[in-house]
Amino acid sequence: MNLKVGDEISCDSLKEQENFFWKQAYQDVWNDEKVRIEKVAKLIERINEQALVKIVGFGADTEMLIKEHPDEKGKPDIAVMHRLKPGITLLKVEVTGTERMRGADYWVRPDKIEYAENHPDEDVWIILHFSMPEEIFIFIQPVKGKKYERQEKVIRGAGEIFCIFKDGDEELKSQEQFSEHLTKKIDANSNDSG
Repeated sequence: MNLKVGDEISCDSLKEQENFFWKQAYQDVWNDEKVRIEKVAKLIERINEQALVKIVGFGADTEMLIKEHPDEKGKPDIAVMHRLKPGITLLKVEVTGTERMRGADYWVRPDKIEYAENHPDEDVWIILHFSMPEEIFIFIQPVKGKKYERQEKVIRGAGEIFCIFKDGDEELKSQEQFSEHLTKKIDANSNDSG
């Protein structure tokens, strides 16, 4: 919070700083997040021309600091709709990642997993995007009913909790598996009479 011994701050200001600590800590990389969302959106629409991507996440389409929190933490950034039947949501996608991948595993905030757990009727995916050392997309499909271990990682001088995934975990899917899943959902809804 950039406070030192001897600094003065009102109780209300201190509460506000704590309430929006992570938003302020990451404000300088929000544009990077928008780029990630755009890249994932374009990838999904390239996979199947009947996929229509809508940005629906809280603040996902702005770089401005929104001094409030979403109604529900972890709500995905993207809704994938059927282009010919835009009232049909095929799946939801949370987009995350960093410019440069840290280590050999994949870190996802627990609220993203909890959203999937709390909405078993929705088809929720998490797609990580890293641009360096080379651009990669990592596809994660949380397992319904599974409880995920949490670990603390220090980022920007503060501890943050993550669920950690590794290559070989059942939740990790290839781009081909994601593509097949999406195409099956599009095909099933293309054949429906509604």
